[in-house]
This record gives sequence, structure tokens and C-alpha cells, in this order.
Amino acid sequence: MAKVTDIAKTLFNLGKGVGLEKPREGGQKKFNLDKFKGALQQDNSLMRANRYVVTIYPGKNWTWISDQAEQLQFFCDAVNIPGVTINPTDITRLGLGTFDRRPGRMLPSEISASFMLDQNGKNLNFFQTWVTNIVNMDARSVNSEKGGALYGEQYYRDNYIATMDIATYDVSANKILTLTAYEVWPNVLGDVTVGWAQNDEFARVQLNFQLRYWTTDLQDGPDPASDRALGGFERLIRLGTAGQSLISTMSTPNNVGDAINIVSNAQTFLGALGGKN
Repeated sequence: MAKVTDIAKTLFNLGKGVGLEKPREGGQKKFNLDKFKGALQQDNSLMRANRYVVTIYPGKNWTWISDQAEQLQFFCDAVNIPGVTINPTDITRLGLGTFDRRPGRMLPSEISASFMLDQNGKNLNFFQTWVTNIVNMDARSVNSEKGGALYGEQYYRDNYIATMDIATYDVSANKILTLTAYEVWPNVLGDVTVGWAQNDEFARVQLNFQLRYWTTDLQDGPDPASDRALGGFERLIRLGTAGQSLISTMSTPNNVGDAINIVSNAQTFLGALGGKN
């Protein structure tokens, strides 16, 4: 009799739950988690801030050309992708009344970059030489020229402007976007901090660069993330995670949900094994 009563209570609770259940309209909502995740997958997920390469191209008319510029791309550990500021100008259409704002001068943001220094001193020497070829700061002989400029004089612009590329990549080393800054020159060469207590630190130098303008080149991105080839390290992580999930669900399924979990985890494991996201 007790079992009949339990069954009746269970049926009553199920009926009450069905009656009180609200319609599931999350999939029809404009903003929901599944649509958000799908939109990210279509755009190959989010951009990683630690995958970039900075390349400096010396000017063609530099009189102090150095091959060290080619090696600097391996030492830049931080950089900002510059933006731009358009200063508004206030005007009155008829010379009186309320004013209207129109775009005025355009001012690109400066580039701030940090470079690790090598033990041979070539990186620091490159930037020091670059700065001293903008304005002659050698006061040992104020009446003699050095490279075409007296003490305190500026060199010709072609002697110090350069071109800089900031290229960003995805996790599979596919180039995403390249910003090219033109007529670049350093206006701030920061101090290098050294100390006996800095046993586990590398020496770095901070620089600020001015530029005249920049252009961008957007590369054709890879397929959506579902078809994107994973990098080696990322593949190893995905494979281990999928393998652990598959092993944890390999026991005999007790219901339909357990069976669905086994199939889903098996598909995830095979996808990770094949190097796909």
C-alpha cells in the first residue's frame, strides 16, 4: 500500500511541476548565452593580448644604420596599439547663434613600448644612438659638427624617422591585423633601473615613440573556431581535459542523461585528438 501511495505522490508532483513550468523562451531571446558564445565562435573567439610582434624598419637615409633593429622583435615584451584623437573645432554656421562642432586636427597616439636588454648591450646602444641622431647632444666640442649637426642642433628628419609594424596573431599563429606606423621616432628614452637586489629580473628600457600617421591591414581570418586548427600546447591541454572527462563518465550509464554525456565527451575527445576546436 505504501508503494502505491508513493507512486501517487510522485505522479502528483510531476503533474504539478508540468503545470507550473514556465515556457523556455531563452533561445528566442535577443540576448542569451548560447547566441553570445556562437557569435564569439564565428569571429574565432576573443583576441589574445600576448600574441604580437613589433618590427622596426630603419629609414633608407639613415647614416648610422644598425643591423640590431632586426633583432628587436624578439625583445619587445610590451607595446600599445596606438589610437587617434580628432580634435573638434567649434563653428557657427551664420556667424551667430549656437555653435556646431566639426572635425579638426587629427593627432595619433604615441607608441609606448618596453624592450628587454641583451647582455651584449646592443639593444640599449641602438636606442641611445637613435636618440642622439635626432638632436646632437655631444657637448665635448660645441663648435665641431657631428654627422652634419652642431651641438644642440637637430639632424635632418630623414636621418632618424623609421617605420614600425605591430602585428597581432591568434593562438594558431595566424596573423590577424597589422598596424603600420610611419615616420616614427623616439621622443622619450627611459631610465634603466639596475640594482644588486634584482637577482631574478631582466633589465628593461621604456620608450615613447611619436608618429605622423598609421595604416592597418586586416588579414583574412581562419574559419570559425569549430573548424580552427589548434596549436600544439593548446591541443595538449584540450586532449588531457577531454580525456579526463571521458574517463570519468565511462561507467555503466544509469539513465539517458549519462549515455548522452558519454557520447558528448567521446566527440570532444576525438575532436581534440584531431586538433580541432
